[in-house]
This record gives sequence, structure tokens and C-alpha cells, in this order.
Amino acid sequence: MTPETYMKCYHGSCACDRCAAEADACPLEAEASCPCSQNQPVTPEVEPDCCCKASMAEALRLLCSERLAELVDFNAFFFLTDSLAVGSPLSVPGADTDNITTPTATLERFSPCNCDLLDVNGTAYFAVPGTTSVAMEAVDQLTLCSLKAVAFQILEADCPRDCGDSNYDRAVRAIRRAIRAEGGSTGACGTCGAHCNCDDCCCAAGIVRELSTRNLSRMATLTAGPLVLQNVTVLGSLGSALVLADEALSRFYLVCANAVEAIG
Repeated sequence: MTPETYMKCYHGSCACDRCAAEADACPLEAEASCPCSQNQPVTPEVEPDCCCKASMAEALRLLCSERLAELVDFNAFFFLTDSLAVGSPLSVPGADTDNITTPTATLERFSPCNCDLLDVNGTAYFAVPGTTSVAMEAVDQLTLCSLKAVAFQILEADCPRDCGDSNYDRAVRAIRRAIRAEGGSTGACGTCGAHCNCDDCCCAAGIVRELSTRNLSRMATLTAGPLVLQNVTVLGSLGSALVLADEALSRFYLVCANAVEAIG
């Protein structure tokens, strides 16, 4: 961080109109979507081997909207990197929808004026299905570049699930509206050619198209490293981040498309 940036962030105003509007509604605190620039939001630069960073940031920022913030349990998150499972150990895949045990990590915010880092709170386990070996007792930050998948829980509604307006249903509608508003674009890594900034981007675009258009049921089974998702609903994509959900668990998933290794 340059001295000029430091002075802006910590001895000046790091507020913008969008931040001020969202500050009261967003459990992640105002810094979550407040960039150092007072004119426009900061979008993480796409770096080699980091195709999903900007897309994950875009997807996670959806949770700061008033419509979604009141539905999400910010103390029931799971984060997957190449080596770590933060918030829950991974079980051996079976008949369940996923092999996440109980997500218990907390998503706090994007680090103030640094969109490359997430402030979190949780235990890191080695990402090996069937082991509960702890890699780090208390994780405070994760790099967006390292994230392969995120899972989060929806709060239970007061009314029964069959009342027609469960929190899960409300969250699905809100996320679908947000994806449509963003145009369901595939972002900087969306197409092969000039916009392809790293080796895996073109593969990611193909996976997004496959999962978004291959069937009418919008159901998919896939693996992303050691994470296995079975018969989840494909809601769409934001950039290279797939947005998936499971009604029985009231759980949503953000999966980096270029981390997907197999599709069932």
C-alpha cells in the first residue's frame, strides 16, 4: 500500500455513495464493498492462474445487498482452496448432496481497501476427504486468488418450507434477479482470444456454457477438487463463478469453473 493510499483509507474518507447506501444493511460492514477510489468500485485485476478472483469478488458482493443479507447465515460458511477446507472438514463422498460436514466459518468482509483478501474466522482443515486433521486453528484471512469454492447457509424461515415463501426460495429469486441484472456475463475470462488472460480461462468458459445450457432440469453433479456436489441446481454464473444451490440443505455454492474436473 502506498503512503497516498494509506492516508486515503485510514486518515481520510474511504466512503462512496454505494457504500453509504449499503452500510446499514450489510453484515459484512461498509468496507466490504468500499474501495479506496472514491469514483468507482475496485475490481481485482486478473492475474495468471487467478481467473476466478474478480468473479468470486463479484459473487460475494451480492451478499451485501439488502435483499440477500437478511437471508444469509454469515456464521455458516465453507471455503475451499487447493489445500485447505476452511470452516468444515470434508467427508468421504456418499449419497449426500455434498461432502461438507457442517460449515462453521464466518465471513466478515473484504479487507478494508484490499479486494484481494477476505476477512474470515474459522478453522482450516487439510482438504482431504475423510480426515479431520487441522492445518490452522484460527484463520483470519483468505486470498481471493486461492478460492476454488464457497458454500453458505440460508437462515431458516419462521414459516414451514411448504408455505411458498421460504428463505431459500426468496434467496433463489434474489440471486436469479442479480444474475439477470449482470447479464450472466462470463467476465474477463469469458471467451477465448483477446480476453483470455490465463491458460485455464477458455476451459472455464466452456464449463460455464455446458452447465448453463445442457439440460432443461438445470441439475448437475460435479467435482471441484475434493469437493463433490450431487444433483445441485444450476442458478447461473457470474463471470467464471458458477452459482449452484440445494433446497434440501438450504445451501448455496459458488464454484470456480476452472476448478471443475468432472461432470456427471
